[in-house]
Amino acid sequence: MQIAMRRIGLADDHPVILNALQTCLMDGALETAFAVRTGGQLMETLRMQPCDVLVTDYSMAQHPHGGDGLAMVERVLRRFPECRLVVFTMLHNPAVFGQLLALGVDGIVSKNDDIHEVLLAIRAIEAGIGLPYCSPSVREALSSQLNRPGAALQALSQRELEVVRLFAQGQTLDEIAANLGRAKTTVATHKKNAMDKLGVIGNTELIRYAFEANLV
Repeated sequence: MQIAMRRIGLADDHPVILNALQTCLMDGALETAFAVRTGGQLMETLRMQPCDVLVTDYSMAQHPHGGDGLAMVERVLRRFPECRLVVFTMLHNPAVFGQLLALGVDGIVSKNDDIHEVLLAIRAIEAGIGLPYCSPSVREALSSQLNRPGAALQALSQRELEVVRLFAQGQTLDEIAANLGRAKTTVATHKKNAMDKLGVIGNTELIRYAFEANLV
C-alpha cells in the first residue's frame, strides 16, 4: 500500500539549489513544507514544523547547534524518526555513502545526476520499494568502491571519517570537537586512529589523502 508523502522539507545552503528543488517538487505536485539553509535552522524548524520527507544537503554552513555531515544526519534520524530522509549531495565518495546507508537514510541523490532523481527517491519512499534509493552516480560509486582511490576509508568508523573530513576542510580540533559535541581529546584520538588505519604520517599527508579520495 502506497503512503502519500506530500510535505517535503528542504535544506541546502545554496539558494539556487533550493529554488531548483522547489521547482522540482512543483513538477511532482508535492508541497514544500519549508526551505532552510543551515543545520541549525533545520533542527529548529523540524521541531516546529514536521515534514513527511526531508531532502537535505550533506554539508551546509556550520552552526553550533546543527553541525553538518554525518553528525547532522545522525541527529535528525535520532530526534525525528518519523521523518524520512534523502541526502542530496555533491560528494562522490563511497565511504561517505556507506556511512549514510549504515545510519539508515532512505535515499542518496547525487547533484551530478538529474534533479528529478529527487522525485524518484520520494516516489520510492511512498511505494515502500527499492529502498534505500540511490541515484545512478551513487550506485556507480558504491559498485566500484573497491577499485577507487581512498577505498581504505572503509576501515574508518563514522566518527573517524567525520573528523578527517572536517580536519581536511580546515577546522581545528577545538572546532571539530564543538561541531561534533565531543571532547577535544576524543577528537584527537579519532584523528590519530584514522591516520594509523590510513597509513598516513603528518597533517599534510592526511589532508592530501582526504582530497584525493574526494572526501572534501
